[in-house]
Amino acid sequence: MHDQHAHDLKLGTRRLPELELASVPGGAPTPLRPPGRVSPVIVLVHGAGCEGCRAYLRQLAAASDDVADWDGRVIVVVPASPDSAAIGVDARTFALLADPERALAARLGLAGAAVVVADPYGEIHHVADAAAGHDLPAAPEVVQWLRYLAVQCPECQGEAL
Repeated sequence: MHDQHAHDLKLGTRRLPELELASVPGGAPTPLRPPGRVSPVIVLVHGAGCEGCRAYLRQLAAASDDVADWDGRVIVVVPASPDSAAIGVDARTFALLADPERALAARLGLAGAAVVVADPYGEIHHVADAAAGHDLPAAPEVVQWLRYLAVQCPECQGEAL
C-alpha cells in the first residue's frame, strides 16, 4: 500500500468534513459520509471530460463487488454543477456528487484528482493526491485499505498486545 504521492494519516488526526454536496442527477443535498457502517472511498476527479479519470473509475467499477464485500462505498466528486457533472458512471456502482466550488478539495488541501479512504466514523486513513495527474492507487490497493478498516476493532485502537 504505497504510492509516491500518498500520505498515510495517524488514526484520528483528520476527519472528513461535515459537508453536504449536490447529488447527480437531481441536486439533492447529500452528506459526504454515507449512513451506516460504510467506509467511504472518495474519488475527486478533474471533471466530466477527463478521460484519465474515467479510466480510473472503470478500474474501480471492475472491483465494485470487492469494495462492497469490505463495506466500502465509492463516492465520486466532480468539480462541476449538478447539471453538467454526469461522467457516465453507474449510480448503482458509485454515488456521484457535484462540488463546483471545490469546497471538499479546499478543506482537505488537495490540488486535483485524489482518493481519500475513511472509516465509517469519518476518520481519514489514507490520502493519495495525484494533483493534475492520474497516479492514484490501483483498485486492489483501495480494496486492501477497505479490508484493513473492516477488520479493525474500535474498542481496541491504541492498546498494546
